[in-house]
Formats: sequence, C-alpha cells, structure tokens
Amino acid sequence: MRLELLRRVMRIGWVHYKVSQFFAWFLFVFFFSFRCFGRKRIPKKGGVIIACSHQSYMDPIVIGFSCPRPVRYLARSSLFGNKLFAALIRSYGAFELERGEADVAAIRKCTEFLRKGEPVLLFPEGTRTTDGEIGPLLPGLFLISRRARVPIVPAVIEGMFEAYPRGRLFPRPHPVRIFYGEPRYPGGKETDYRREAELLRQELKSLQKRIRMVK
Repeated sequence: MRLELLRRVMRIGWVHYKVSQFFAWFLFVFFFSFRCFGRKRIPKKGGVIIACSHQSYMDPIVIGFSCPRPVRYLARSSLFGNKLFAALIRSYGAFELERGEADVAAIRKCTEFLRKGEPVLLFPEGTRTTDGEIGPLLPGLFLISRRARVPIVPAVIEGMFEAYPRGRLFPRPHPVRIFYGEPRYPGGKETDYRREAELLRQELKSLQKRIRMVK
C-alpha cells in the first residue's frame, strides 16, 4: 500500500516537472527568443555534473527546462526561509546548504545525489558574472566528479546577463541561448584540479564564442 502511494506521488511529481518544463520553454521562446543547442550530449542515465556559466538568478530555470532530465541544484539557505517558497523550489530539485556548513558538506550532498544517478547543476564560477564574461573557476567540481565517478557536461548560457543582470528588478526581452558541450570524464587521484579548472574555463569561453555567433 505504501509502495503504491509512493509510486503515485513520484508520478505526480514527474508530471508536474514536465508540465513546468513545457510552459517555461514556451515563455522563454516568447519573451527571449530562446534557443538550445547540444542537449542530446547530456547522458540519458546515471549521475552527471552540469557545469554552467553564471549570468543571472534565472540560470537554474534555463537549465531546468532545457535539460531533458530533472536536475538537482544547490541553493543558499536564505531561500528556504518561506515554507511555501521552499516547498516550491524543492519540487524543482533545489537542495539547501545550511548556513555555516563548510564546503565539504556541499561536496558530500552533491556526491550523494550523483551516486544515486541524478544530474546536479553547479556554477563553477561561484557567483554571477559582473561583465558577461566567464571568470576563474573553482576546482571543487573536479573532486566531486572523481568521488562520484561521473562526467562533467559544460554548458554556457548567453543573453541572460543582458536580460536580467545584477541590480535589475525585472528581466527585459533579449535573445537567450544555451549550448551544452561534450562530456568530460574524471581523471585519477593525481589530477591537477586547478589545471583542469582552467582547461574547462577555456572550453566554456570557446562555447561562449560559438554561441555568440548564432543569430
């Protein structure tokens, strides 16, 4: 009885997620002339890290509806203060990092979801861009990738900086694009994470250059 109830709840959650994806895609196409490239490069099953450039508060939404699989993402604890809003963002894959927890706690939580076979969204820049360009990357995602034994799919969002930059109260219409790159697989224990972070940054910048050529 309990197992059947759990299955029903899971089916309802899946339908809720897919319906939301459809409406979000429609709205972004309407308001932002949205286009998506390379989404078939995301593995169809198993854990995967989506390492995305960070331009706006709306980036998790862009990843959420453009990725063919439900995605988990880390959210700061202050977003969970309102119970209704907390329930809403949890239903879309957000998980909370408690204030005061060390980076090791974030690594542990991400690794747990990845080992369960779930995609996890990470913003390796650590914060939103101030100029629309891709800044230095934090090397922690490579440690997570190696511990969970999952690939990293680079992703670049372009146009959200112009549509909804820091300090703007409401977004404005502007073309938005996302480009998913080829999966990168984790190295061994001797991997130089800082070097890998710089290589990934160069790959993201290359994807950004390509997507800026799309009309």
